[in-house]
Amino acid sequence: MKTHRNASLDVLRGLVIVLMALDHSRGFIAPLGLSPENLDTTTIPFFLSRWVTHLCAPTFVLLMGAGVALRASRRPKDMVRYLLSRGLWIIMLEITWVTFSFYWSVGRTYLGVLWALGGSMVLLAPLCRLPARWLLWGGVGLTVILDLLRLKGADIPLIGFLFAPHGFEIAGQPVHASYAVIPWLGVALVGAGMGAWLARARPAGLAKTGLGMLLLFALLRALHLGDPGTWGPSDRGWMFTAADFLNPDKYPPSLDFILLTCGAGLLILSGPARGTGPVARGLAMFGRVPLFFYLLHLPLAHGLGNAWAWVFYGAARVPIGTPLSMPVILGAWAAVILILWPVCAYWKRLKDQRSDLKWLAYL
Repeated sequence: MKTHRNASLDVLRGLVIVLMALDHSRGFIAPLGLSPENLDTTTIPFFLSRWVTHLCAPTFVLLMGAGVALRASRRPKDMVRYLLSRGLWIIMLEITWVTFSFYWSVGRTYLGVLWALGGSMVLLAPLCRLPARWLLWGGVGLTVILDLLRLKGADIPLIGFLFAPHGFEIAGQPVHASYAVIPWLGVALVGAGMGAWLARARPAGLAKTGLGMLLLFALLRALHLGDPGTWGPSDRGWMFTAADFLNPDKYPPSLDFILLTCGAGLLILSGPARGTGPVARGLAMFGRVPLFFYLLHLPLAHGLGNAWAWVFYGAARVPIGTPLSMPVILGAWAAVILILWPVCAYWKRLKDQRSDLKWLAYL
């Protein structure tokens, strides 16, 4: 069957969706009150279980932008309709299924990574026909300007949640917007500007670009630039100092955060994502059905976390003060992957075999 897909992009997308499952499995099964990013109380393994997942959101948004560019090169006529319909559908999933999967309740609304993806698609719709270099430099410029302004959601009436994390109410319904659309639009624009290059670039070019981004991150971070947070020597030793250095702000994504994560993504794309072994094939399978995986893994991880807590502690969540167990966290992550493997493989085969069912493209 003829396909326009880029296998290495599918592998990278599969890797980050699997890492996202780690993020949520840990969040639902770790004891309440423990933060992997609290460097006063965390352990290095616990910190790393969160830190590696920082790769997820920037890579998703970057690859979404690249996918927009690649699709526009093949089917330019219906791009506006496609982006609007796809983006609004993803936003609807966020405020219904995803919100319920996080809270087991419809009493509040969560605006997370699907909100960032869907919102960026909607905003990209009128821009998708612009020249690639305009999109690329527009994304870079937007990211730099927002980093210099460092806007706070509460400081901007009505639309502050588009620029920075913000909580508010709509008709009495609490809304928590952890992902702000405008900063993530900058990443999507960069992806759209780089899309054609990402698909044809040689490994050396990807590696040089990724390494350049990481070096720029290191320089800016060392000079305390490109991020509103600060870092410094830790009383707990050099590993915690390094953890602080390597942990720039994600909400909203700072310039340093984007350079670190997207640079790492390009390095992975230059080599490991080009593998052809069983691991690469498995990741590529997940990368072909990322939205389907995402929608299933949330209630599954949440349910497993609840079940573990009820069996061992008689509560819906593991209580505050319970000792941290990394094997339990990793076991929950492995269980989510193993349960979803055959389901996602079936869904991928169905999408490949039934191209006549257009609605399958929306899952």
